[in-house]
Amino acid sequence: MKRKSELVVPLLFLAAAPLAVYSVQRVFLHTPNERTMGTAFKIFFFHVPMGWLCMLMAVISGVAAYVQLRRRSRTAAAVALASAEIGFLGGLGVMLTGPIWGHATWGTPWTGDARQVTTALLWLVIAAYLLLRHFGQHASERLAAALAIFGAVNVPLIYYAVKLWKTTHPTTGVVAKLPPEMWATFWPGLGALLLVSFGLFAIRARQLVLAGELDDAYVRLEDSRA
Repeated sequence: MKRKSELVVPLLFLAAAPLAVYSVQRVFLHTPNERTMGTAFKIFFFHVPMGWLCMLMAVISGVAAYVQLRRRSRTAAAVALASAEIGFLGGLGVMLTGPIWGHATWGTPWTGDARQVTTALLWLVIAAYLLLRHFGQHASERLAAALAIFGAVNVPLIYYAVKLWKTTHPTTGVVAKLPPEMWATFWPGLGALLLVSFGLFAIRARQLVLAGELDDAYVRLEDSRA
């Protein structure tokens, strides 16, 4: 059983490779330009999946942080940190591609609309959480967990921002309205990103759990020598 579980991560990466190649070549070679945005619309196929990844990982991190607070679970702490790290990278991709798309589409990289602000807030919250987890004292664990939970609560606000406020962002139903040739590009790319992300997440979470067990073993060894 253990050997089978060890094969899961390589299989995730192997499944992601052809999907990623297929999606990228479709973006640049086979997907038509959007009527109003032209070539700039191709950023959509990278920007949106990374945004979804960031929000998904923020929710996972928040839920795991809550479990960590309730049960003092090392596994939950590892899951919260690993998912936050993946979410931070996804958010970084969003923060880099968004202004490029915005400048090409709206004439400015930043309009200050609700979705931009709430997304930037989520990314900063994740960054603050990571700083506390990596460099904070042991007493800061509760504050770090509270930040992760706040980030998870912020995710629905990001999703509904275009409905609650007047924004320059497309509506939440834009993906469902894509023509078939764009659907055939979007979903394989999203699938490849998720497969790679969950593979990295599994590796990182396992690494964090093992590091904690190693620390415990070292403390027991030092205590036995005292």
